[in-house]
Amino acid sequence: MSTKAQAILDEIKALPPEEQEQVVDEAIRLREGAKEWERQRAKLRAMQSRHAGRGLLNRLLEERAKERARG
Repeated sequence: MSTKAQAILDEIKALPPEEQEQVVDEAIRLREGAKEWERQRAKLRAMQSRHAGRGLLNRLLEERAKERARG
């Protein structure tokens, strides 16, 4: 753990129990939000790769059609 993180943790430990609980709840919400964003990014990447793959396939088919037309 970094010294900055340790200092923050020490500050949290010094808080009254109710405030510690609020900080923990907020940290959990932040982490869950980050996890959700990562899931969304993974979905976007998958969609982008499918779209890019489709474009590459279409270009390949067009090139093959041009080659057949020439020959």
